[in-house]
Amino acid sequence: MSTQIIPLHQKLPEKVIRHSLNNTIKAIDILQDKLLEKGYHFLKNQQIGRYHFDFYCPELKIAIEIDGYAHEFQDIHNQDASKKLFIASLGVTVLRFTDYQVLVDIDEIFRAIKNQVQATTSNSYVV
Repeated sequence: MSTQIIPLHQKLPEKVIRHSLNNTIKAIDILQDKLLEKGYHFLKNQQIGRYHFDFYCPELKIAIEIDGYAHEFQDIHNQDASKKLFIASLGVTVLRFTDYQVLVDIDEIFRAIKNQVQATTSNSYVV
């Protein structure tokens, strides 16, 4: 039996990297416009504790991060681990997308956002 090692951090193709470097800010602006267009009320550039998020909805406790090329570096990836633990302890759900996803498949992003909003708002407890 052979063992295959799957790296936790995989490199992106050069095409994706170049696209990401050129379009990070554009992707955030596009997503902001689409969020408003679809009636989602997320605040842009919000801070929770000492961490910043591209978008945050305090009522739903949902944050959205648009990751650019910098998130492909191992040290940035490692810094995100403490951020994930802190934010999870506050009950905030973080949806992460790449800027490339925003630019080429925004419909999938809105399916994910819609699913999370529905999951958040449909939590009911029976006593």
